[in-house]
Amino acid sequence: MKLDKLIIDDTEYSTEVPENSRKPYNGIPDPCEIRAFIPGVVVDVKVSKGDRIMSGDVLILLDAMKMHNEICSTIPGYIKELYVKTGDTVQMNHLIARIGKEI
Repeated sequence: MKLDKLIIDDTEYSTEVPENSRKPYNGIPDPCEIRAFIPGVVVDVKVSKGDRIMSGDVLILLDAMKMHNEICSTIPGYIKELYVKTGDTVQMNHLIARIGKEI
């Protein structure tokens, strides 16, 4: 176990992190791929294939640990592919949608 510190709202917390829990850095993520940042259940899909979107638009509502989390677009474009529907369970890094860039 490795001890780490976590700072939330200027309060420092001590945590224990198993050595094998850290995932290696795999480079810069593709901004056209929208992935789940936490495991959970898809509560609502706010977009459809072909919809035009702006950076910051909410695409999916994901229920994780009794909290609704918004998964947003990081770039403008359109929904090229949508890989989930309401009620689907997703794991961390699950591919949710693919964004096509404007031409």
